[in-house]
Amino acid sequence: MHARPLRTAAAVVAGALLAILAGCAGAQKTSSATVFFPPPPNLPRLQYLTGFSNSAEVKAEPDTMDLLSLGKKNQTRSVSIVKPAGIASRGGKLYVADISGQILVVDLPNKKMEQLKGNDGAGKAKKPVGIAVDDTGLVFVGDVMRKEVLIYDSNGEFLKAVAGDSDMTPTDVAVYGSELYVLDTRRALIKVFDPVTGAALRDIGKLPDPAQSLSLPTKMSIDGQGTIRVSNAGRGDITAYDRDGHFLSSFGKFGDGLGQFSRPKGLSADANGYIYVVDSAFQNVQVFNQAGRLLTYFGSSKLPVGGMNLPCDIAISADQLPYFQSLADKSFEVNEVIFVANQFGDPKISVYGLGKRKGVDYDKVYQQAAEERERKARERLQRMKKEGEPEEKK
Repeated sequence: MHARPLRTAAAVVAGALLAILAGCAGAQKTSSATVFFPPPPNLPRLQYLTGFSNSAEVKAEPDTMDLLSLGKKNQTRSVSIVKPAGIASRGGKLYVADISGQILVVDLPNKKMEQLKGNDGAGKAKKPVGIAVDDTGLVFVGDVMRKEVLIYDSNGEFLKAVAGDSDMTPTDVAVYGSELYVLDTRRALIKVFDPVTGAALRDIGKLPDPAQSLSLPTKMSIDGQGTIRVSNAGRGDITAYDRDGHFLSSFGKFGDGLGQFSRPKGLSADANGYIYVVDSAFQNVQVFNQAGRLLTYFGSSKLPVGGMNLPCDIAISADQLPYFQSLADKSFEVNEVIFVANQFGDPKISVYGLGKRKGVDYDKVYQQAAEERERKARERLQRMKKEGEPEEKK
């Protein structure tokens, strides 16, 4: 008598299970449509490759849920990125500092995403926001709640904490050679430490000229030549220093135009000397040359695929290029990979490839375009001059 209701209930449950399974399927967010920056008809310089927000998407497999396990205890749930604040790339892996207290290590080519094993006990992060990895694999994490920098070895085991100060706000960290650089937003300066002894070596960013000093600094980076660059939310610009703290240059200002900033955050320089600056208000990344001249930009909150949602940090890598090339359009050659951390929306980590269209001489095309613009400008000036001549001279 109750067979039909039971069958109906079973069908409903089965449908719900299928819906949940489909919703949790772990495919990386690779666009079925190719997304280039700048968009056609311009020559592409970047392509959105993929994105992810949890370990199931990295592994490209379904997330095993308790509802499906029917009471089994050996099921594994995926690890989710909650609110990434800092990212770093080294040796083909991506390191993510999540303000939820997680420190994640992501290996996309090998489809792995794991918690840093030393993030427990004495090495437990409370609110990590900045992260850096040196050439030996040591991991440095700035924790604004613990008010110190946590150091882990290349295997992820916790070693010690340094730079502890009750008044410090270590919003970002960087490593160059044998020195640790800690960006202290509260004091608006960079403190340099010996990570082995923990001794403070010097301060950077406090100069007699306010325009050359730090102003509500949010993120920093150090390039291969040792140039330190800092994004200043208090002034809307990027300032550069040498490792001794001498002011080198600055560019940018508050505004909503190209090359201007509203809320600059993460920044990084690549092997080409290009400087990438994240703006969490514009929700994009602007790319500059060494002189601070805008070259291009990518990302937007309005894009359904390849956009950004409150981006905060950026990392650049030239490792594992064959894997990332496999994600790119066949006509596009990837030279570098760019990772952008988004604090809201989905995906939390967006992956872009910097490169060029295969078989195209970009310099030649740019030169031809410049010559064509010059020709059209001359013709227009000649027409304007002719139209402005008096009647008796015509």
